[in-house]
Formats: sequence, structure tokens, C-alpha cells
Amino acid sequence: MSDFQRTVHEITACVNSRAPLIVVMTDERDRAESALKVVSANTKIPIEYDTALSGFKRIGSNDEGKKVDDPFLYVSEEIVKRSGAVYAFGDIRGLETDNELVEKAIGVVRLAADCGATLILVTNETIYEGLARLAIFVKLSLPSKKEREGMIRDFIADNQIKTLPPEKVSQAAVVLGGYTALQLKTVMNYALNTGDGFTYENLCVVAMRKDMIFGKNPAVKHIHVRDVHVAGMEGVKEWLLKKQKIFFSPDEELSAKYITPPRGALMVGVPGCGKSLTARLISCEWHLPLYRFDIGAVFSESVGASEANLRRALDYIGSVSPCIVWIDEIEKELAVGRDNEAAQRILGAFLFWLQENADRVFLLATANDLTKLPPELFRKGRFDEVFFVDLPSQYERRCAINMFAKLSLTVHLTDEEIDALAKISEGFSYADIEWAIKTVAEEEFTLGMCGSYTRLDSVFQRTVGILSRNREYIETLRKWGKESAASASGRK
Repeated sequence: MSDFQRTVHEITACVNSRAPLIVVMTDERDRAESALKVVSANTKIPIEYDTALSGFKRIGSNDEGKKVDDPFLYVSEEIVKRSGAVYAFGDIRGLETDNELVEKAIGVVRLAADCGATLILVTNETIYEGLARLAIFVKLSLPSKKEREGMIRDFIADNQIKTLPPEKVSQAAVVLGGYTALQLKTVMNYALNTGDGFTYENLCVVAMRKDMIFGKNPAVKHIHVRDVHVAGMEGVKEWLLKKQKIFFSPDEELSAKYITPPRGALMVGVPGCGKSLTARLISCEWHLPLYRFDIGAVFSESVGASEANLRRALDYIGSVSPCIVWIDEIEKELAVGRDNEAAQRILGAFLFWLQENADRVFLLATANDLTKLPPELFRKGRFDEVFFVDLPSQYERRCAINMFAKLSLTVHLTDEEIDALAKISEGFSYADIEWAIKTVAEEEFTLGMCGSYTRLDSVFQRTVGILSRNREYIETLRKWGKESAASASGRK
């Protein structure tokens, strides 16, 4: 049974049981209308449906609607005339707080209970507690993966598309998750008429720009990802390859094995060694949009505003899923030292989301100072893995030097020269190596000088690596990493 069919079944049961108030929670008014048409046909009960544009009319009919000044007053007058009447509102707003509109709604619901009638509210807003206590809530979710696959196949057939092979439809359905049915049609049409057309690669490119449709949230910033080059990190790369297959697998296949999609990873370690760059790598390899989540931006001095801001940010992340979410230096956002109540509630709400979130969101969090991390963060189930990111080994430094030299320099280094630079750079981070090579590259660019091994050797010799600058701090990190985390490089 699809989510749509389940919703129809639940609404039908509520109508048949004469529930006085049904609240259909959804962002898709059009799909809700389709569901109500099926409910009306199943129950043989006409449903009078009101929208701001058309007014009241029998759902499914082409009759001209009846516009009224006060919909609740109109319904209260009508339901006493016939038993079992059903009235639905598609554009109702302003029921979040205790106000005159809510009082009217409560009055109509109580009257409906006396007359055996039913009131249906279609909304995506919070309902005031006094009214919510009288309701049965039914959630109409966004199109499921199976429904999205059907929509993609229908779109392919309608447009006679031959650029998306059948075996890619399932993957495309995952990438295009998070859209309403109407948005999905818009996105597919947009992909068809831009770039390389309706190909899997172009659908991935379009999906990367979900902020075009979903707008923006001040705490969640979309990061544009270009080509990403990451040296080392072989342990993380191998782990991600396995998790990628699970992340894109259908829900029913995972449920059959009692497996849940991966939630993400926490990367703790030496600054400048590729922790943050890994988020960009995942986005690039998985063809998913990358968002940077700034938890600090949700805090507000107004009472209750911080929690509301966090809720909106997490809801936004859910709406743009599947996606990669990156939290940089998470210890600064969730520091143990925070002692105000709002910060503790934010921490609790965030940890609960980490544990229970069901959206296809892969979270990559980075940290430099593990002493400031709340211990609750390390509880199993919140992150799939905790990685320790150490300074690169001599082999990894060699790979990094070779990679950055090819990207930035015109000079061709011999194996012996690369080996020599790798030895000189012991105690360097990847950022130190990149800085040294780009220093020579800038001289090539601005002065017209040809970069050479001699010039590289000179810059490397005078560069003070991070180990020399922070030996005690790094040794403390290494001790913790050896005992408490997996190696990001794959070294034992």
C-alpha cells in the first residue's frame, strides 16, 4: 500500500466513524484534493470543499463554487440541515494561536459532533492545542520512492524520452526525493529543457539546486560544489563506498534486512587534514546537494525562539533531502560549557533529531577539540562512525604533493624529487603542503617564473608544519583517536 493509499484509507475510516474533525497534514493541497475525491467515491458521501479561489463546491465536480464571507458560519448553518455532511477546507490559515477564528472552528466542530457531521482541514501549519485536542490527525506524506518511480516512468513515456535508461529510474527516484508531486513535474520539465536534457547526470545537477524551489533558511546554506580533490583518507573513502550503496537502496529492501539508511559520520582530528573537504567529496561522489548547517544561527534572545528556529531549520533540511549536511567545528556549537536552558534544550532537540530522523540526510560533522564535545554525541546510533583524522603519512604526503603539483604547477616532478619533498614535509598537514605548493604556483602566475624543484624545496624548508606548532595538542588527539575512533586513513 502506497502512502497515498494509506492516507485515503485513514480518512475514509475517519469519515465513516463520523469523526467531527480531521486534520490532513500536508504540503500538497492538490494531492489532498485527489485523496478526498477517492474518499468521497469510496464512502458515497459528497464532500463540500472550500478554497479561497473557488469557494465551496462539491469535490470532483465542475460546478461553479459558492463564495461566502464567513466559511465557518456557513458550515455551522449547513450541517444542521443534513446528517452526516462532510465539509473540507483547503486554504485555512491562522489556526496556530488562540484567536477568534479558532474559537469559531471549535464551535463548528462541537456542532458537527452533535449532528454526526465531519469537518476536514487541509493544512501544513501547527493547530492550536485547544482545537487539536478535538481532531484526528492524518499525514499525507510526499510521494514515496515507488510513487516517484511511477511518475518518472510516466514522464518518460509521455515525452518519448530515450536518454534515461530503465536501470537508472530507481536511482533517479532517490535523487528526486523531497519534492511534492507538482514540484516533481516542474523539476522534470526543467531538466528536460536545460543542460543535457533528461539524463541521470543532469537530473543530479538540477537536484543539487533544491534551494531554487524550497527557498532558503538563515541557518542552512547551500554550498556549490565543483571538482573536489582529496588526497589520502582511504579508510573514509572505502567506508563511504559501502554506505553509498545502502543510502540509495529502496526502503523496502532495507526494511526487509532491518537496516536503516546511514545517518552520517563524525570526524575528529588535526586541523587542515581534510575533514571539511570530505563533505564536498561526498556531495560530488553521491551527486547530492551539500548544505552547511550553522547551529549557532538558531539562537535567539526571545523566549522559545531558538527552539522554533531549530525546528524550522531541521524541517528545511528534511524538505531538501536527500542531501549532505555539513556541520563544521561542531564542538563550538554544542559546547559542554553552555549552561543556559535554551542551549540545553537545543542540544537535546538536536540529539533527538540525530537519533530519530528518518529523512535521507547524511550528516558530516567535524571537530578539532574533542574536550568540548558533549559525551551524548558519541552514543551509538547518532553517527554511523567516528573517524580520527591524523597527519598524513609519508606515502600520503607523497600522493598529496604529486596531486597539488599537477593541479597548480607547470613543472614535472620526478619520483625522487617527490620523495625528497615528502621527507622534508614530515609533520605537515595537507593544508601546509597545499599552501607551500600554491606559494610557488602564485610566483609562476604573477612573476612568470617557472616553478622548479629547487624553489619548492626552498619553500618546504622554511614552512613550519602544524606538528611543530602544536605538538602537545596533536599528541593528545592521537592518543584519543587510537583508543576511541576509526582511522580515516585506514592505517592500523
